[in-house]
Amino acid sequence: MEGRRYVPLSGVAAVILFVAGEGAAGNTPKLDASISSLVSFYSTHDDGQVASGVLLSLGALFFLIFSAAVVDALRRAEVGSHLVSTLCFSGAVVFVVGLTIAAGLAVFIDDTADHLDPAALQALHVASLTVVFSWSIGTGAFLLGAGAGTLQTGLLPTLRGSASGRSAAFPALSGSLRRRACTDRGNPSGFRIGRRAG
Repeated sequence: MEGRRYVPLSGVAAVILFVAGEGAAGNTPKLDASISSLVSFYSTHDDGQVASGVLLSLGALFFLIFSAAVVDALRRAEVGSHLVSTLCFSGAVVFVVGLTIAAGLAVFIDDTADHLDPAALQALHVASLTVVFSWSIGTGAFLLGAGAGTLQTGLLPTLRGSASGRSAAFPALSGSLRRRACTDRGNPSGFRIGRRAG
């Protein structure tokens, strides 16, 4: 199919949407933020939170399409076991699930912040930030599977000119988000947080 040539570009689209969604989220309060600051933030950033959730969800869809293309290339080149390609796609699925949960929580909290019990709002806010574990594990599994599969099958020249080459920005973005998570224990989520609050 002629359209298959453009499938790897879904990785580029995913990165653009991730960056846009992160920027739209704004300076999300830290884990230890007061209830009043949480209510104030979600009340004044309602449009940004909804936009962030939509953009991140669309980015997750494009990333899943890109991941399927990478796994398809690996499986066609693999001989015998499909362990690394399965690890690659499993990681992509875990990443997408974690990301969409974070996006959904952002929109849900924003819609209900004015009506929630303070303790419930605090708990949902903490949950939305600590979902970092699912997408970080998923990212690691995807990159490990893709890297191992590329080395194992000798697909590096092919992927460099198609799927992997056009998605080089994704590992860079992932590394940047992971470094941000490690530098601030009080605000570990890379996607929903956007820029850290001062």
